Amino acid sequence: MKPKTVLLTVLGAIGLVVLPTNRPLQANPMESKSAIAPSANELLLAQEPSTDIYQQAKEELSGDFYVLYRIIERVARANGLDERPWRITIVPTYDINAFATEVNLIAMHTGIMDQLAGDASALACIVAHEMGHHVERHIALGPAEKVALIEEIEAEAQEQVEAELKDAKSDARGSAIGGAVVRGVLGGTIGRAGGRALENESRQRMNRAEERVREIVEQKEQELEERLAEDSQRREFEADRSGYMYSVQAGFEAEGCLRAMEVLARTPGAEFDTTHPATRRRIEALEELAVEHPPAKLSQKGDALISATQPLTYDLSQDGVSLRINSVRGGSTGDNLEEMFD
Repeated sequence: MKPKTVLLTVLGAIGLVVLPTNRPLQANPMESKSAIAPSANELLLAQEPSTDIYQQAKEELSGDFYVLYRIIERVARANGLDERPWRITIVPTYDINAFATEVNLIAMHTGIMDQLAGDASALACIVAHEMGHHVERHIALGPAEKVALIEEIEAEAQEQVEAELKDAKSDARGSAIGGAVVRGVLGGTIGRAGGRALENESRQRMNRAEERVREIVEQKEQELEERLAEDSQRREFEADRSGYMYSVQAGFEAEGCLRAMEVLARTPGAEFDTTHPATRRRIEALEELAVEHPPAKLSQKGDALISATQPLTYDLSQDGVSLRINSVRGGSTGDNLEEMFD
């Protein structure tokens, strides 16, 4: 595998099981339960202060988007993560997976939504896990680090074989000249045989040098993949911690994280995924977290934060395909200007 190929395999989004990159997204997060979905303008007009924003969301949003809005809205408020907006979208493929990508986007596959149907706490843990990837800046730091590692591989390989290649090329030129001299001086069968021997030896040394290059690059690629796998696993543990802390502080059941892991453990191929820790290790870490941070204390802290804030509104994102859960500042810069100056 060439270094550039390695780069393509590691620059995916941060996910729960696998690392998908470009996936089709559900077309309209604000698909009404009525036969005709409202337009973006109609939805924006409908975003006037409501006596019950949750009831409004239940009527306007499709079922899955309503659930995800409620979960993100509550997790954000309960953990002080409502200073910036969040975005959510649904990937219409039946994979048991979710991933965090771009600036603040969380993508949920329909498969995981279906497998966790009826278990809001398990779903909340997975959503909070992906929020944790964003908060810990796993997305922003990953690509830059990996590009630097690829460049490091190329530089080290070049340095190690440069002398060998230089000597081999020098010998090749010398052998070619020597072979011609031998043939000219000795002539006949002996001269031709001696010249060919020198040239063959030169070619063999060049081939050995080129093989050495391939060996060094392959070895360093393997070392890189191992380092990336270790780094990815560390980040997954960090995101698991966030998933537990954020969801439980928002009032969801601590056992929801364990139930989510059980579903992930049943995913075909999960046991061969080197970018994520073994599910058994993740469950053990979550059980230790529950002892270190009892759910009752976390939920008490979250309740206080929720009581001090107002429900977050929502809008269609500028990309036209994701739902934006607005920050505490709302979703309209025009309204904010009027509040400040009019």
